[in-house]
Amino acid sequence: MTEEKDNEKSLLDNQEDQKTNASHVVLAEEDDPDTQCGIGSCKPRAFQVFANITAFTGFFSLTSFLSSTLLAYVNSQVTTLERQFGFTSSETGIIMASNDIGYMLIVVFVAHFAHRSHIPRVMSASVMLFGISGLICCLPHFLFGTEQSPTEEYVLSNATSRVYGLCSLANDSLMNFCEESDSPEKPEVTSNRPRDHAAAAFWIIIIGMALQGVAKAPRNAFSITYVDGNVAKAKTGYYMGIIISMSIFGPAIAFSLGSYFTRIYVTLEDTDLYPRHPRWIGAWWLGYLVFGAAAVIMSIPVFFFPRRLKSAPPSNVEDDLKKRKRDISLIAKLIFEARDYLKVFVGILTNPLYVTLVMASVCHLFSVGGAHAFMPKYMENQFGLPAWKANLLMAGLSMPMASLGTFVGGWLTKKFKMNPITGLKFVNIFTFVTVLVVALGFLFGCPQPKILNQPGSTLSSAADQGECGSSTCHCNDNDFFPICGSDNNNYYSPCHAGCLAQKGPSYTNCTCIPNGGRASPGLCDFDCPYLYPYAVTLAVSAFLSTMLIMPKVIIKIRSVTEWEKPIAIAFSSFMTSMFGFLLGPIIYGRVIDSTCLIWDSPCGERGACALYDIVDFRQKMHGFFVVSRGVTCFCLLIALAIAVKTKKLQNVKPTKENEEEVIQG
Repeated sequence: MTEEKDNEKSLLDNQEDQKTNASHVVLAEEDDPDTQCGIGSCKPRAFQVFANITAFTGFFSLTSFLSSTLLAYVNSQVTTLERQFGFTSSETGIIMASNDIGYMLIVVFVAHFAHRSHIPRVMSASVMLFGISGLICCLPHFLFGTEQSPTEEYVLSNATSRVYGLCSLANDSLMNFCEESDSPEKPEVTSNRPRDHAAAAFWIIIIGMALQGVAKAPRNAFSITYVDGNVAKAKTGYYMGIIISMSIFGPAIAFSLGSYFTRIYVTLEDTDLYPRHPRWIGAWWLGYLVFGAAAVIMSIPVFFFPRRLKSAPPSNVEDDLKKRKRDISLIAKLIFEARDYLKVFVGILTNPLYVTLVMASVCHLFSVGGAHAFMPKYMENQFGLPAWKANLLMAGLSMPMASLGTFVGGWLTKKFKMNPITGLKFVNIFTFVTVLVVALGFLFGCPQPKILNQPGSTLSSAADQGECGSSTCHCNDNDFFPICGSDNNNYYSPCHAGCLAQKGPSYTNCTCIPNGGRASPGLCDFDCPYLYPYAVTLAVSAFLSTMLIMPKVIIKIRSVTEWEKPIAIAFSSFMTSMFGFLLGPIIYGRVIDSTCLIWDSPCGERGACALYDIVDFRQKMHGFFVVSRGVTCFCLLIALAIAVKTKKLQNVKPTKENEEEVIQG
């Protein structure tokens, strides 16, 4: 009897000890400075309401939104930059690719320290650098002002247009701006010679874009590591889906405001020019200024989040504490880091499932990086749109659908609890459907606009019987300035159309246009019904492509061990940047340049393309896209076969904490 009482007393004492220890753990967790918002000893109690995954997701989503807005903004200003500085598509492709040059320099190495770093502070510094890079990109405007091509109507300081490029029967045209203009007979203009500062502007923008790449380097690996380490595994896809959805929604704002800024003249002054005018230059620099300043401001709240959250699973907290308690010398630590890094790196490179998934991502993002970079430019030329309208269509259709697709993809993985095999089948099917949708772009296009009185062409107007145009007006054949005549035909320039006078923005007394017609700057409106069907295909393909992001991310990070995860994410980002986002814009830019029919060539120096073969443009643009997506499908099929054969993604069984895991790994 006494023994039973002693056992009962001992059991009660053990229970009390467990309760006491648990309360101590709770108190220790509450007092742990690594779980409190603030900095140093300044950790106000009012701040602690934000020390949770919901608040972090909210604030970090805003910074991801601004970062992705800055990344996408340059795509909305391709034509404007080419027009102001005379860049070719190859040069603008290099500008967009320079983002990934900075990214690749540090991404793999910085990711190795994700588990050891104060992630919120690293992410805060990253977003601030994003903002600074945006401010750098707008410097060419403030340093060099606006340069005008010698073949255009120069805009004087009072923002009024001077008559330029008319038919000159006496051969006294003012076309040869390339000669020194200090003669008293030649009126003074405020613009510089063509491409005077193009090289300097090119390198300044490249530096800004490269810094964006450096700032982008820790974003994916660190954010996924932080979220995945502070929530149950089943919820990683949900919170990352929110963050990625916001980041994909950023380009919609970039294109929307890009559309608005493009309708403002670059100097912010009133002018007789208008957005459809061939020499219109929009206020491209405003976006960099606005988004850059906003990113700098929004980086500050993220800085004060704790190293880890109280909601972190116990195993992750214990691992973190163990790592922090290691007491080794600096040299030993460096040796340990190098050995550990190489061991992890070799591990992921010898993982066939992971490598195949990376190859699929590379091919997929090659098409995305190239086509997305030049899509507004493609729509401008293919359908005869002004830059602002092309940007508005991108913002209103494809970008919101991309954001919605990412959110739906995260929701589907959580709702239906897809296992790895089901997830890979899902990705394979809808990748193939996306290829079919994108292939419709071959059909939804417009015919090549005809240009009358073009040098070297036999096309001429009905009124041209050798008494008008270049032969009698002493026109400069390098001066391509398209105009739309009152007969609804396009003419090479006012001079080549025999226009003798200008009234406001219109040209009058054009002897090559029937009945001495009138003309207005720019090509005539296209009689093409395929703009909106094509926009719908863009929206559908954007939705389907982004719907697959979260399933692929979850499968990829479950194909490696927990310790390999940061480097695996970083290596995947490195490869997709190197062979996708870096090569994509450069190769697409060169391909687009190969479709150019007429170059803007003032003073014998080749500048931007003035007229494209839009049929060739359409075929090459979509040909590259369909082929790269076809290779993506092939890689995904191989990944599915490997997953079925090795059952690699089925090795980890679900626990109570991750029994609802999106893709059990």
